[in-house]
Amino acid sequence: MTIFICLDDNNGILFNHRRQSRDEAVLKDMLDIAEGKVWMNTYSSKLFGRASDKVIVEDDLFGCAPKESCCFVEDISLKPHEDKLEVIIVYYWNRTYPADVYLDIDLNLGWEITHTKEFGGTSHEKITRKIYKHKKQ
Repeated sequence: MTIFICLDDNNGILFNHRRQSRDEAVLKDMLDIAEGKVWMNTYSSKLFGRASDKVIVEDDLFGCAPKESCCFVEDISLKPHEDKLEVIIVYYWNRTYPADVYLDIDLNLGWEITHTKEFGGTSHEKITRKIYKHKKQ
């Protein structure tokens, strides 16, 4: 399974039950990489209004999404499902936002960066995309 996630410089994801930020260029990049459908829960699906034909909404992502699917997560703990994850694609905002929910996987342990790309977004001057692959034991 491939996971898309957006993080600030401290691996923050959410603050007070709201996403820290959003960017149209990131959403387009996700859809381009997925080359098909992106799975996500109801909370995240609101971001993809104009591209709703490329979204599969399922609140039980890890119970329903196929192994080879691409999933966008914002408010779901990844640690209990880490063994199902093959790739994590992180979009870094390159700034620090207030946060009270953080990525619960240490990407320095058991993961390796295989690709890095920087690009300009619609709301952020610089966004860094890093692709992490799981090092299987």
